[in-house]
Amino acid sequence: MNKSLSILLIFGIFAILSISGCTQQQPAVNQTPGKQTPVEQPAIEQPVIKLSSENYIVDNSGKTLYMFANDIMGDSKCTGSCINIWPVFYQEKIAVSSGLNSSDFGAITRDDGMEQTTYKGWPLYYFSSDINPGDIKGEGFNKLWFIAKPDYTILITDKDNMKYIVDAKGNTLYNFSKDMPDVSNCKGNCLQTWPVFYAENIVAPSIMNISDFDVITNSEGSKQTTYKHMPLYYYINDTKRGDTNGQGVINAWFVVDPEAKPLTIPVSTTIKPTPAATQITYGGGGY
Repeated sequence: MNKSLSILLIFGIFAILSISGCTQQQPAVNQTPGKQTPVEQPAIEQPVIKLSSENYIVDNSGKTLYMFANDIMGDSKCTGSCINIWPVFYQEKIAVSSGLNSSDFGAITRDDGMEQTTYKGWPLYYFSSDINPGDIKGEGFNKLWFIAKPDYTILITDKDNMKYIVDAKGNTLYNFSKDMPDVSNCKGNCLQTWPVFYAENIVAPSIMNISDFDVITNSEGSKQTTYKHMPLYYYINDTKRGDTNGQGVINAWFVVDPEAKPLTIPVSTTIKPTPAATQITYGGGGY
């Protein structure tokens, strides 16, 4: 093979390799700015129920939500013209802000067919006189309406025209007439039937005086909350919220009236004997 033919053969091989390489290379795709397919971002669910700066429950616009003392059994007793003053609150999907638990919220179907959101078993309402976000004009209204709060330990209820206090879950509290001020006389087996109520911190509706609550240590060494100096108890046969099966048991156990007059605790004082009066006899003359 002559030199010229060898050179031509080498150039031919290079040409074939170059063409083969070009056919295997994938062409670059030019993306025009602004033409990319956007990645869909998950929607951020906005809370429809949140806490105000004063720690009561409001809707997403800041309107205050309320509870009605007559609703202790979990159904709404605000019917007819009542709902014109206290419109019901309802949201199908509940999203809550920090400080609230969505599992505490539920829903009921009222007797009028409307649905209503509940909080810890209490139906929720607005107050028609609250105009601006943060208004709480309904707090304490008729001593039956209270702002909804997440940290109540005591609530007031009114069932069958009997007003009494319950714990945060609606369980009825009792007094024992054989107790003495700041002294529990329910001992041993008695406490199996009448367990003590104790809350480290008392949070109650504003119409109640927190100073009326205190704590004692009973004969069993357990802490027990008192109200107006009388120890507080549950009744073991109350099985659901609002039950008052302990009322009048052995004519010694009674629900606790939030408006009961506080007991007057006698102050122990040392009384000095009064000197015997000296009788003075005057002479005649009628003096």
